[in-house]
Amino acid sequence: GAPGGGHVGEGTSFRWQCVEQPIGKLLFQRFLEGQPGLAAAGALWAELEAYERCEEKERGAAAAALRGRFFKQGGAEHCGFLSAQAAGEAPPTG
Repeated sequence: GAPGGGHVGEGTSFRWQCVEQPIGKLLFQRFLEGQPGLAAAGALWAELEAYERCEEKERGAAAAALRGRFFKQGGAEHCGFLSAQAAGEAPPTG
């Protein structure tokens, strides 16, 4: 391991800097919100985190709302950068 108990590369990984570190996460989310082409990605991230916290009985409706808002062409905040497979438009391969 690296000095201080960390893992090699930990300090440079996206996950460590922008997901696991609260200030890094906040700054990255604010960056996404401030960029017109990336604002939908920031909103999707926030909604996915909310989905993970919602009650099991609410998940079906929450998933449908997410699909309609972010994953479907013409959705309010369509994330066109997602692959067809991620958006559920193509069957998984492999």
